Parts: sequence; C-alpha cells; structure tokens
Amino acid sequence: MTNKQGLMLSEYDEATHRWGRVWTAAALVALIAVPLLFCLIYGVTPAWGPFWQGAVAIIPMYWAIGLIEVFNYSPMVGSGGTYLAFITGNLANMKVPAAQVTLKKAGVSAASEEGEVLSTIAVAVSSIVTTLILLAGLVLVIPIASLINADPMLRQVFDLSSGHVIPALFGALGVVFISKSWRLAVIPTVLVVALFVLVPASFDAAGILIPVMSVLAVLIARLMYNRNRNRK
Repeated sequence: MTNKQGLMLSEYDEATHRWGRVWTAAALVALIAVPLLFCLIYGVTPAWGPFWQGAVAIIPMYWAIGLIEVFNYSPMVGSGGTYLAFITGNLANMKVPAAQVTLKKAGVSAASEEGEVLSTIAVAVSSIVTTLILLAGLVLVIPIASLINADPMLRQVFDLSSGHVIPALFGALGVVFISKSWRLAVIPTVLVVALFVLVPASFDAAGILIPVMSVLAVLIARLMYNRNRNRK
C-alpha cells in the first residue's frame, strides 16, 4: 500500500496506524464518557457559561502543547510508541526515557524497523510496570497511611498541595538529563528559572515554554557545532 506521498507502507506500519487511530479514538471516547455518565445518571448539567469561560482560557494552551509534543516526541519513539505513549500518558518522565534507553542499548534508530518495534515494546512495558507499581503503592500505602498522617513532617512531605513532591520528582529527572549535556541545558535552565522567579505568573504557561526552550537548545547546539567545526 502507498500513502499520499507515494511511499510504500509495510503491513506493520499500516496496522500500526490503523489500530493506533482506533485506540486513540476509543481513549477519547472513554475520557468523555466519564463526565457524560455522571451527567446522565445524576441528571445534572454543567453551568455552560463558566465552563466555556474556563475552557477558552486553558484549551488554546493545552492544544498547542499537545500538537507540539507530537512533533517533539514522535521522532524519539516511533509511530507505535507515539500512539501508545499518548494514550497511556507520562511521556516526558516515563515513556520517552524508556524508549530512548532501549534504542540506545540496542544501537538502533527509532526510524528503523527494529527501532520501531523495540520502541513500542519499551513503551508498552513501561506502561505495564507503571500500572503495577501504582497498584502496589495503593495497596502498601493503606497500612502506613496512619503513620504518615500522625507525623506532621511526613504529612507535609507527602502532601501534593505542599509543593514538595512534584519538584522532587522532576528535579531527580532533571539531574539525569542535564548531566548528559549540561552545556546545552545550562542556558535554557537558567532562563526558565529566572523567568519563574521574576515573573511567578509565567509558571502557569510552563507547557508553552517547553518547545520554546527546545528550539533554543537546538540553536545552541548548532552554534556549538559550527564553532567546533571552524576550530578544526
């Protein structure tokens, strides 16, 4: 079979895109079904005025982030990995790193046939492991919940509203990625931190800053490459 550009598609690629679209649509239907069922079962409807007022404020940002993430992450995880990762979520901190490590260990590119298969398997295994860990955490946290609530310090540490948990998670991930190429990361990191400190309201637009800083990192990498080439 050929696509619109006349390129040959293998049976695997054709099946990947066909089933990827089917399950993406199914996931969207499942997401919409939850609030819809609440409305039908309890006979309630949203207050559409405030609903659209809030939607207009946040939808453009999330649509922009969603589109940009497709272009950012698809080359890293391949077609099958992209469909699966966007359905299961946690791309930046779970699925993409899992796929990248797998491809690096195998010494193949995500654009290759081997990379396509390995990346999809890596994302799938990451999803299964994440689900099992969450299930185990939910079961194990029950007996220690009373101990956490009894200790003021532990209660504050595990309280998401305290603002400690998310920075701890992303800080640990940031150290891993920044240490791989700190020369590329230092300028975008300093700029983002300075922006958040000087303009705290910009934190609400953190998702938009991701592609902006990605482009900046690419430009810095290009400048570094040209400088090193000129030295030679």
